[in-house]
Amino acid sequence: MARFWPILLFIAIFIFVWLQPEKLPSENNASKTPSPQRVISLAPSITETLFALDAGDNVVAVTDYCQYPSQVKQLPKVGGYLDPNLEQIVRLQADLVILLERQQILKKQLQQLGIETLSIDNSSLASIRNSIIYIGSAVDKVSLAKSLVSEFDNRLEAIQQKIQDQPEPAVLLAIAHSSHTHFLDKVYIAGQQDFYNDLLSFVGATNVYQEPHIRVPAVSTEGLLRLNPQIIVDIFPGAEEYSPDLTELRQQWQRLDKIDAISNNQLHIIQADYAVIPGPRIIQLAEDLARIFHPQLNWDSSQND
Repeated sequence: MARFWPILLFIAIFIFVWLQPEKLPSENNASKTPSPQRVISLAPSITETLFALDAGDNVVAVTDYCQYPSQVKQLPKVGGYLDPNLEQIVRLQADLVILLERQQILKKQLQQLGIETLSIDNSSLASIRNSIIYIGSAVDKVSLAKSLVSEFDNRLEAIQQKIQDQPEPAVLLAIAHSSHTHFLDKVYIAGQQDFYNDLLSFVGATNVYQEPHIRVPAVSTEGLLRLNPQIIVDIFPGAEEYSPDLTELRQQWQRLDKIDAISNNQLHIIQADYAVIPGPRIIQLAEDLARIFHPQLNWDSSQND
């Protein structure tokens, strides 16, 4: 079994330059035309944010990877992150194209054609929050954007209050892997420089991988044994996009029974579209992780323990 589903897309996202949380959009990022009527989104997280901000009616095209909300499946597609269709983008006569920070070549091409652009970063938890505000400002939905961020913050704060003084397990987050035998050959995991790592710190856990310089660590079987996490979380996109053989996957992990997480039955699989998209719904993943890492708490109670 080879698990490379959107590995190329994942790696493209995770190698983004690490930006400081309070960095503001560059001068040519700001939309100069209020309330654009024809918007093209060039990332699933951007599409999700636009619809969350009630600006979906103005979205005229999305990428091949955009699946949420369901309405976007009917919209024209303009390629993927690595292969956007410039001719199709121009043909749709957008007055605003929202793209990711690393799509600099495409951004320059669009600007040379007189198409307004907004570049956003979503490589960290702070930049995901900031991107909601930036997109909201660009489409004249500032109030809704602030409300969305406020709800995001409140839910994150509720988690933090709940887990106060709880032990922090050492966790490995697997985001993609491949295998050509009955064993896992290589596992791509959350490093120290992505939004997954940020989530771990907010939900009361420690990333077992501490090397700061590698953005997308690829770990061998021997490396997994050396890291020896207490908990392993294997993250998949929704079943509509990728349907792995979970039985075989579990068997592959179970063969690594010298890892504490495996011997203690602490392998958890999350299969959800929101778990792989760094947009507003990433808070749902935070809540999922908090429940996994702190099962001793009463998560059904509305009151903090």
